[in-house]
Amino acid sequence: MDIDRTLLAKLLSMTDSTHDAEALAAIRKANQLLRFQAATWSDVLQTSEPETPDPVAYDAGPAPAELPPGYQRAAQYRDVFLSESIILRLLAFPFWIFVEVLAALAPEMPLNTRGKPLSLVFALCMLLSVAVWLGAAYYLVFALD
Repeated sequence: MDIDRTLLAKLLSMTDSTHDAEALAAIRKANQLLRFQAATWSDVLQTSEPETPDPVAYDAGPAPAELPPGYQRAAQYRDVFLSESIILRLLAFPFWIFVEVLAALAPEMPLNTRGKPLSLVFALCMLLSVAVWLGAAYYLVFALD
């Protein structure tokens, strides 16, 4: 007997509804599903072999250490950067690309957000951005004539 546990779980989660009619309809539909598959609630609740928990899902390893003030993980830094307005992100698009790549490659890497290396990368990316925007403006004004 092969019970569709996914559908059954969805139906049972609907029984938590504040609307009594919806909860009643969900439990009736779950009972109908069991009758259709020639199963009982005892069959569903009993397992023939003990389920072993997925070690990846439950063992996330040691908790990450607290970072000192001024440090953020690369993924958190990206999230903060993405909370800025789209205009500012477009103006600093090379730095945006840098932050996205860094967060994708090393999301847990601690970044000193007040340090010189990140400030230097930001300054160089901003200079590149200014050069690109000036080049685009020059092209639009003079090259399209």
